[in-house]
Amino acid sequence: MPADEDFLRKLLDNPADDTARLVYADWLDEQGDETSRAKAEFLRGAASPAGLGKKQSQEWTLMQQRLQELAATLDTNWLAVVSTLEVENCSGKKEEHPATPGMRIGRTGFDVVCGKRWNELTPTKNRAVRFCEGCREKVHYCDTIVVARRHARAGHCIAVDLGIIRREQDLELRRTVVGKPSRDFMRRERERMQPDPVSEERERRKQEARDGG
Repeated sequence: MPADEDFLRKLLDNPADDTARLVYADWLDEQGDETSRAKAEFLRGAASPAGLGKKQSQEWTLMQQRLQELAATLDTNWLAVVSTLEVENCSGKKEEHPATPGMRIGRTGFDVVCGKRWNELTPTKNRAVRFCEGCREKVHYCDTIVVARRHARAGHCIAVDLGIIRREQDLELRRTVVGKPSRDFMRRERERMQPDPVSEERERRKQEARDGG
């Protein structure tokens, strides 16, 4: 068993343990290779959001940008264990705060954020699925926007990987308009529905694996 699997097991036993993340980061730094250093930096950033002050502050924004850059280069099976992600499309929150017809909530029509985070949920045998004890719902880790859209449209709670480059309304269905849509509207719809570069590359690698290449 790889040595770092012991650290991952500890985080699966207690996903909210930031001390374990920091100890793991120190161990990774000792390995000396580029991937280990990137993982160590990601772990320290994932463990620190509470200390960054007000959300959307410049410091918080810079940290999120850096975590996105790091996550885009790291193994998603590893990220599914160590990440600290917001939960979107939470059915429990929808029941508490039902939207009026046509009203959008947050960044997208699906962007209802649960009070809990991915690292506060109960792990299952599938590392990409956790259970929310509050909402009594499964939450699905999504490594690409393609996967996130599929789960969101099925009504599932989701946690979207930080490596994905998010866009406005990026989980919504393709929209239609009455009458002939303008060229600008069609262009914006194509851009919105196009997977981001990180998702495209991850989907390409998954397809290669399925094809045996």
